[in-house]
Amino acid sequence: MATALYIVIQSQGKWWVDFEGRAHGPHDSRENAALEARNQAQFMAHMDRPSEVLVPDGEGKFWVVWNSRATTAGVPTRVQDQIRAA
Repeated sequence: MATALYIVIQSQGKWWVDFEGRAHGPHDSRENAALEARNQAQFMAHMDRPSEVLVPDGEGKFWVVWNSRATTAGVPTRVQDQIRAA
């Protein structure tokens, strides 16, 4: 089953959670959007679909901040590092 990706993005001065082309929000801060994304991802994981939350840093690099498959869920890892390790 494909991993459900919840991606935090900024648009028009607000923060949103994108899931499969649908925007959820707006949120006033990146942190609030990330918390909402994690809540949605956890719900999806409870429905037996692997899920991840990706959040950009100040330089535009995306980090996986929550992963339903990882025992280190909640420890941010840079997306580019995960691609190299695979």
